[in-house]
Amino acid sequence: MKNQAPLEGITVIDCTTMVAGPLATQILADQGAKVIKIEPIGGDLARMIGPIFEPGISGTYIHLGRNKRSMVLDLSHVKAQAIVHKLVRTADVFICNSRPGVMASHQLDFDTLKAINHKLVYASITGFGENGPMSDQRAYDPIIQAQTGIARMGKLPKPELQPQLICDKLTGVYTAQAVSAALVKTARQGLGDKIDISLLSATLAFLATDVYWPIASPSRELDITDTSVIYQTWQTQDKFIVLIVMSDKEFVSLCEMFSLGNLIEESHFSNVIERLKNWLQIRELLAPKIANLSSEVALSKLWQANIPAGPVNDIEDLHNDAQILATQAFKTVKHPSAGDYLEVASAARFSHRQKTHKAPAHAGQHSQEILKDLEYSDEDINQLFLEKIIY
Repeated sequence: MKNQAPLEGITVIDCTTMVAGPLATQILADQGAKVIKIEPIGGDLARMIGPIFEPGISGTYIHLGRNKRSMVLDLSHVKAQAIVHKLVRTADVFICNSRPGVMASHQLDFDTLKAINHKLVYASITGFGENGPMSDQRAYDPIIQAQTGIARMGKLPKPELQPQLICDKLTGVYTAQAVSAALVKTARQGLGDKIDISLLSATLAFLATDVYWPIASPSRELDITDTSVIYQTWQTQDKFIVLIVMSDKEFVSLCEMFSLGNLIEESHFSNVIERLKNWLQIRELLAPKIANLSSEVALSKLWQANIPAGPVNDIEDLHNDAQILATQAFKTVKHPSAGDYLEVASAARFSHRQKTHKAPAHAGQHSQEILKDLEYSDEDINQLFLEKIIY
């Protein structure tokens, strides 16, 4: 038996747009799944976000659209819905990211599709969840950042939004993992499942480990460290670096390295809890010593002492970083019409033979091809184009 990709043989019907859903299906596609992307008229809005390589291929879409086939359908039309129903008959996964009720209005809700294929894994991504006073509102990443407290992290003097789509991206990762888990269940039990996930629920879960300490135990007062004083960069002679010490061994090594051995025996630095409380005192003593070193020397000394540390890179420096290069994270890819671009590899690497890379498609590029796979005649396909049901 050949060494197949983990999800080879799995078919995913992708009715998602923007980032969260398309990222989930990109992960599944990279891991071997056959993804059929159903786009709205005009194409996925993500095609217009970021630098435009050519019309319909943006910096955002050029990553999210890889390894997928694209079909443009007007899902408000019964004939378009019938096409999706045919696709679902032999599909394994259906993923959508519409507000509650939208898929039902298109006859593409879980109950309808489950009646067509009882083994179907159905993933519904919403902004705020299926219920609640905001469930029918549109959601974009900054709104979720604000509502979940991300904009208030670090005790900043005023709220500050992260300049990236952090909530969308982590929702995509959570969705891909949940779909994979549901596929295992289907393989074992022969039954599909419905997955409800929202940007709100995914972000809350993501932040629980280290951000929601203040509400971890509402019935009692907890002594909580402000980690923003620890998560700080350090200035060297030429650039910034980052170092973090948590264990006693790391702290001892740091003190010995910078001739601060007297701190080791002091009670308010005796363990990790005390050091976190009094970190500003340590920083005050350590910062001038690091500032007298070049970044290269500082990092070399820290690494030799087995202290976790690293450089602060500008985005433009990433593809020249020796460690990043060693992981083969970047590769230059030639798009058939948009030219060369730098692609970021999948996070997880498997020992199987890698799937053949497919460049991101233009909207509707495979509409006719997919209909032929469904055994539509040329006459029927032409009629669907004339009626503007497909594009």
